[in-house]
Amino acid sequence: MHTLNWYLSSSVNKTLAQVIEHMADALRTHSRDIELRVISANDKSTSGFERVKNVFTRREIWHLFGKPPAWWKIVRMHSKTVHTLLEGNDWAGSPSRFFTEGAVNGESVIFPVFDPLSTQSEEVSKAVFVRSDRKLPEGDYPVINILDKVLRPEALSGVYLAEDTGPREAMRAGILTMRGLAIASHKSGYLDEILGPDGYFLISDDEDNLDRIIHLGLTERGRHVAMTARHFLNSRRSHERCTTSLITLYRKVMAQK
Repeated sequence: MHTLNWYLSSSVNKTLAQVIEHMADALRTHSRDIELRVISANDKSTSGFERVKNVFTRREIWHLFGKPPAWWKIVRMHSKTVHTLLEGNDWAGSPSRFFTEGAVNGESVIFPVFDPLSTQSEEVSKAVFVRSDRKLPEGDYPVINILDKVLRPEALSGVYLAEDTGPREAMRAGILTMRGLAIASHKSGYLDEILGPDGYFLISDDEDNLDRIIHLGLTERGRHVAMTARHFLNSRRSHERCTTSLITLYRKVMAQK
């Protein structure tokens, strides 16, 4: 039995924490010889004594997600360590990322997974989903701001307008795609890896482009784009591929002196 601790630092937002929890479920399900414990800096139920005890608990590997806490150097004294970042390269363990986009030689890539839609959910009315008060073309459609909301497994319908082309937004797009939404974004290498290059509406700087995309996203065309993206996501980011990528990384780390 191999022992692992995953530590989610305070820099890991709610969206990324959801993805990591699903990755943990995948690893537990498809690799029975691993004992995995997930520890989150944002878990308020853990006592101070337990937190201190965790710092000094040796495991074969401690896997850090996000920025390292001040005490991380203690962990590195007694255990092998892996570090996964979305952005930046201030490494505090064997380096790994969620995307090949932006990765360089020596950085391993692990595949995130996204939970399926709840089978008991009922689809809601179509809407345009955003994360800001951005100005949208006038139209007869509801607009829902999901800023800072936990993305639960309810069915959604309509189109999500991505805020940027970075890795955090790609993770959020993966979750929202599994909820039923079509995604609209400027060209993004990160989204290409998650949804496929044909798995989202492409926003341009043309004034009429956004208005056209919104109306397409609220039709059957939007449903088709969302289905194409989900098929790509399910085949390229399956639980099995996630587990394989993690096991490959851990074997590499364990072989290091």
